[in-house]
Amino acid sequence: MPPNGWALLAIAAAVLLANLPYILGFFDPNPLGPRSGLGPSALGLTGGVPVLDPNNGITSQALGHRAAIDVVNGRMPWWNPYEGTGLPLAGEMQSAALVPPTLLTLFSGGQLYEHMLLEVLAGIATFLLLGRLGLARWAALIAGIAFALNGTSASFGHAPANPVAFLPLLILGIEKAYSASLAGRRGGWWLIAVAGALSLYAGFPEVAYVDALLATAWFLWRCGCLGRARVRALAGKAGTGLAAGVLLAAPLLVAFVGYLQHSDVAHHSDAYFGQVHLPAAALPHLLFPYVHGPALRYSDPGLTLASIWGGVGGYLSTSLLLLGLLGLLSKGRRGLKVMLLAWIVLAMSRIYGVPFLGDVLGVVPGMSRVLFPRYSFSSVELAVVVLAALGLHDLLSGTSESRRRLIWVTAASLAVVVIAAIGAGPLADRLGPVFSSRPYFTGSIAWGAVVVAALAGAALLLRHRRREVLVAVIVVADAMALFVFPELSAPRSVHVDMAPVAFLQRHLGQARVFTLGPLQPNYGSYFGIASLNVNDVPVATSFTNYVHRRLDQVVGPTHFVGTAQGGLPLYGASARDELLRNLEGYREAGVSYVLTTPGEALPESRATFTRVLRTPTAWIYRLAGSEPYFTAIDTPCTVRSTTRLAASLTCPRSSTLVRRETALPGWSARVDDHPAPVRVNQGIFQAVAVKSGSHRVTFSYSPPQIAWAYLAFAVGCAWLLVGAALGRRQTSRDLER
Repeated sequence: MPPNGWALLAIAAAVLLANLPYILGFFDPNPLGPRSGLGPSALGLTGGVPVLDPNNGITSQALGHRAAIDVVNGRMPWWNPYEGTGLPLAGEMQSAALVPPTLLTLFSGGQLYEHMLLEVLAGIATFLLLGRLGLARWAALIAGIAFALNGTSASFGHAPANPVAFLPLLILGIEKAYSASLAGRRGGWWLIAVAGALSLYAGFPEVAYVDALLATAWFLWRCGCLGRARVRALAGKAGTGLAAGVLLAAPLLVAFVGYLQHSDVAHHSDAYFGQVHLPAAALPHLLFPYVHGPALRYSDPGLTLASIWGGVGGYLSTSLLLLGLLGLLSKGRRGLKVMLLAWIVLAMSRIYGVPFLGDVLGVVPGMSRVLFPRYSFSSVELAVVVLAALGLHDLLSGTSESRRRLIWVTAASLAVVVIAAIGAGPLADRLGPVFSSRPYFTGSIAWGAVVVAALAGAALLLRHRRREVLVAVIVVADAMALFVFPELSAPRSVHVDMAPVAFLQRHLGQARVFTLGPLQPNYGSYFGIASLNVNDVPVATSFTNYVHRRLDQVVGPTHFVGTAQGGLPLYGASARDELLRNLEGYREAGVSYVLTTPGEALPESRATFTRVLRTPTAWIYRLAGSEPYFTAIDTPCTVRSTTRLAASLTCPRSSTLVRRETALPGWSARVDDHPAPVRVNQGIFQAVAVKSGSHRVTFSYSPPQIAWAYLAFAVGCAWLLVGAALGRRQTSRDLER
């Protein structure tokens, strides 16, 4: 096998080993039970949570699974009838509906393998990128493994972790374009197009946007490495790649932008996120992510630790610190090092709210709407990993000059460890005696210091081959230990109570369910059960208006979850109170069943609620008097329907058929195969006028202008093929010469 083949296998093996506790079943990574409310809130070995955000279940798993079902059944996943009163699916973005790895969410444990696939891709792309820079294969391999097991992937299990793999791939595309420009060859831009499109399809535009800024900085550095004539060539290739990438991503972009025009995006609509920064107390978490225990395991009286966990987007390590500093001091590649250092300084300044420097990136258009501390960290991690690879390359050379630099860098790294320990101490003291009895603080600091000392000792004391192997073992062990630790917070096993799901699948029909706890949003989408609840961004403005007007005057409509998670107790109200106060609105939305947690009773009577099922996780009540999904108004009609997309009706006079589905641009209707306009009823539902007699009305949805987007996608694919063919032809001619 070629040397690169062994390196790629080593990256895959490292990812496999890092996920082995999940693969072997020692811990259960499947969010289905804990996030759906149909399983117990089981704790793992260390307590806390394995990932920082519940969206690993309620958006990535639930909505991704729904999208995958549509795709394998030959349907484009444009619409989700099971969320709210029906909402766009692919255009919502966080489902990552159109990126191939999402298909793995078809399987109960498929999300683990989806993430492993992306981790392997991240490591391989980083390895190939560093090889392009001329670094030693051993240094590129170690750095590739370090980025495969990066802090963002360890911290998140939902959409922000998806684009991480495509950042080094995008920069590798820039390197290919640079090489082609330097040699005066055609082509070299195709990887920019593919990686850029995949970054968008991955489902989190904020991460893709920040990654694109780092890629732009890399491109500008490469422009500085060329003469004026070659710069034009590189700019042309980059522009071609960008244009082709936009064409390839056109279907998703059209769906997303079209949906945004009619959506509530909560705090993304103002400058709120631009003012969010991590507190200074979060700085030790850069190198010691578990110095204050597992994620969300402990809390202090001022909730400083909770704000840290709510804002961090990843971590580094002391091995990357030492090697990154060594890379900065190494010889050569001055432009690359200056560019990477500038990005790290500007990004970290914005993350921590440093005056002036933190505002530099803030002038970039749209940056005030990006939660930068949480969604930019993968770009910082890659910049540090590249510097660390330069340091490894220098370290493995074994020259006396590199050894002297290592001594100074080791002293500086140990000083940083001491400063971080001092900085982490005050918050640790506020976490109480239970935390103090655990070894998290001393263990984290000791681990970091030992890693620094071991790296320095291996590099200074051992001969060439042994030095390479031991340095690799230390760096990989460090990355793997930090990556594996959150897995210990996952439950050993979770039993999912499927009885409520089975009952609703048998009895719900075209009606909807509302939950006060069990079957949390958006798990109705996962199981094919229409749920009025929503926990998503963006959400159609007509739906959020309807929530405040007819369902719940207190809740934040994008978090219409039926529990305290929506912030209701702050206002002295509860989701149960709002339900009982606004029953007619729920009936109007087609709600026939309400779920509560066991013991949470609803007032029963023939005119309101009747309890129909009790299970260990849910009580289910039937709500009397709810409106059918299809209703004829103005004139009494006989309406029959077996699907949400069609109804047959017989009317003595002209009437209006109301379909209780969100009316958004893109919906069309046909009455007896003749186009009919779709009007809006009650500010949210769809309505179609019909004449007297018997008719069949059908509905269909496609994002507006999607036909042009399909054409753009086809043009992008053709452009890629033609570019590849021309590039191959020129390569053949060059070889013949």
